[in-house]
Amino acid sequence: MDQDPRRRRERTSRRGNGHNGGRRKPSPSPTRCPGTELKRPSASPPAAARAPQGGWSHLSRRRPATASWLILDRFVHYSRRRQGIFDGDGTTSSVAQDCAGRQMRVSLRIADPPAVSRLYLHWSGGMQNILDFSVPTAIAAHRNSILFQMTVPFDNHNWWHATPSFPIDYFVYSCSSSSSPSLTWLPPCFYGGDNDPVLDKFVQQHRRQQQRIMFNAEMGILCHGDNGERFTVAHLCHHQLELCLLHQLPKSDVPMAWSLKKLKIPQDMKIDLNSWRTDVVVPIGKSLCWVDYYQGMLFVDILAPADSKDSPNDQLLHGVRLPAQALKYRRLYNENGDPDPFRHVCVTDDGIIKLVCVLLKRLPDDDDFKIITWTLVDINTGSWRKDVDTIIVADDFFDLYDDAQSCLPRVQPTFPVMSLVDPDVICFLLIKEEDCNLTWIVEVNMRSKVLLSSALYINEEEEEEGRPSENDCMNGFYGHYFIPTKFSSYLSKDAITR
Repeated sequence: MDQDPRRRRERTSRRGNGHNGGRRKPSPSPTRCPGTELKRPSASPPAAARAPQGGWSHLSRRRPATASWLILDRFVHYSRRRQGIFDGDGTTSSVAQDCAGRQMRVSLRIADPPAVSRLYLHWSGGMQNILDFSVPTAIAAHRNSILFQMTVPFDNHNWWHATPSFPIDYFVYSCSSSSSPSLTWLPPCFYGGDNDPVLDKFVQQHRRQQQRIMFNAEMGILCHGDNGERFTVAHLCHHQLELCLLHQLPKSDVPMAWSLKKLKIPQDMKIDLNSWRTDVVVPIGKSLCWVDYYQGMLFVDILAPADSKDSPNDQLLHGVRLPAQALKYRRLYNENGDPDPFRHVCVTDDGIIKLVCVLLKRLPDDDDFKIITWTLVDINTGSWRKDVDTIIVADDFFDLYDDAQSCLPRVQPTFPVMSLVDPDVICFLLIKEEDCNLTWIVEVNMRSKVLLSSALYINEEEEEEGRPSENDCMNGFYGHYFIPTKFSSYLSKDAITR
């Protein structure tokens, strides 16, 4: 339900990260470093090892898997080419219907990090009726599933101007090594919705006004079962201390239905929920973890049965504060819904929880910074360990550039994304303001102090054509978090991408 991040960043583009909100012709300066050319997406790797099944207090410690991981763009794109579906594309899902009865499928364009991968939405009827409303958005991913949402237009064209009244649909795109990918429509959640008899006369068909308000940043997905054949979608409203859950069971005659649970706060929790703001939701074991990048983390074992006979709908909340040094810094971007470009929390494939901070010494447009990572060593006690061997300051970061990367801008790295298979590897965005906000993504081994690779962040129009447009900027980045995922490692070995 979040507003379109593209429009949101246009209003805040004059701040430190330099987004101008518009598009203009690229300057004649060099726009590609060697090695950043577009590449044909690679085939899907073998299946990944099983993820840990314990709760947040029982984390397994395994060697990182060798299967690849992906950086998923949050924007779900519309394909304009033959409705985007290719013969033999093993990433194309089965057909599903939105709440208005339109048939649709999705597919995945896979690229090796640090390049981004993208979901593509294919309506059976093409794009002739698609007007300017909020684009579909990927919300979260875990193992072999990706959760995304889309706005569903009314059939009545008199209501095209009333996009806030369009209903919201949620889907889960899943895959397995033994069958084609599936697309599952999730029933709407009406807990806490608004009942308006007057408005009901106009939008009763889809009951948009009665849907629960669920912001994307507050939602997560957890896959469970030996092969991830089951998933649970959750939404946490910290203001009302409510947890909304939707459990999916395979091959069940019982339709999916949302349930509502109350959260219990431990007396010794030192997190201020009144000023809480969820930045990201990450899965860990049997739990989902809601993260405020400037306060801490809230763990909920969403698969655990209620622990009280007197209050069977109560669910226990467990809080962990951030490291003391990270708590000394304030959020620079305080507008509602504005993503923070300087922090990242990730759970690696072997169950390690990491915090990445790009700490600025002065104003956000200053080039002096320090990158520090912490490892959560004990969830129960909230104990963190600073990774002193992986600290990088600004001068050392720019010294990583060799002659082949000489055109990379010497600017603050932003929007860090940690590798799911190697916790020492982090990807960063580098945005060159004076060159039409040209945006690179670089992959850095923080321990060995090596810049491994780089790639241009290109917009979906360029990807569709296979080359940059002469009349368009080559970034298309509006300021949003990316989603690390190992989805491709669960695809069939015969799956291909284009």
